[in-house]
Amino acid sequence: MKTLLTTLALFFVTSYSYAEDPSEFLENVANNMVAQVETNKKALKTDTALAEKLVRDTLLPAIDTNVFARKTLTSSKWKTLSDQQKQRFTDGFIKLVVGNYASGLALYDGQAFKFSKAILSKTGKLAKVRSSMEQESGTPIIIDYVLSVKTGSWKIIDLTIEGVNMSKSYKSQFLPRIQSMGMDEFLTEMESKSVKALKEVAEKS
Repeated sequence: MKTLLTTLALFFVTSYSYAEDPSEFLENVANNMVAQVETNKKALKTDTALAEKLVRDTLLPAIDTNVFARKTLTSSKWKTLSDQQKQRFTDGFIKLVVGNYASGLALYDGQAFKFSKAILSKTGKLAKVRSSMEQESGTPIIIDYVLSVKTGSWKIIDLTIEGVNMSKSYKSQFLPRIQSMGMDEFLTEMESKSVKALKEVAEKS
């Protein structure tokens, strides 16, 4: 369920363009993407390559992957990494995201999203948008996005689903492993898990 929620939360907010209102940006893209998911719904249940392609083409461009990856570590830990380690960590994190969320695309079942008015920072470079994923029965699921436009287009730098912050969730998994085995061994482990995640997606198809 957690994978489905995260996948859907991120999947419907992809764009390369700048929008003055982040809330309208999210809503407009959501409406466009619902049609694409519905069109490919049957194929997504069996076509692993399509699932991975949709994640890479539609999910990743919506995220500032460098910022998101960095937020899964402490700032002090990030500063100790070499440029090579930073690149390996970011690449491994991206592959892990792709592997974890590709299988979630086939689970979409017509859920609708509603977006509240964006709350902008004083500089206008950051925005917070609350959305709700409507359920056929039960309470809507609340998703809070944090977006940045520092790169020239709105990109997600963090999100919280039902009170669970994604960067903090990853951080709670990563830091203990880094502390126990060291960064280089952790990077090797992460790269191995990334490959395993993609392989498991393929085996499910």
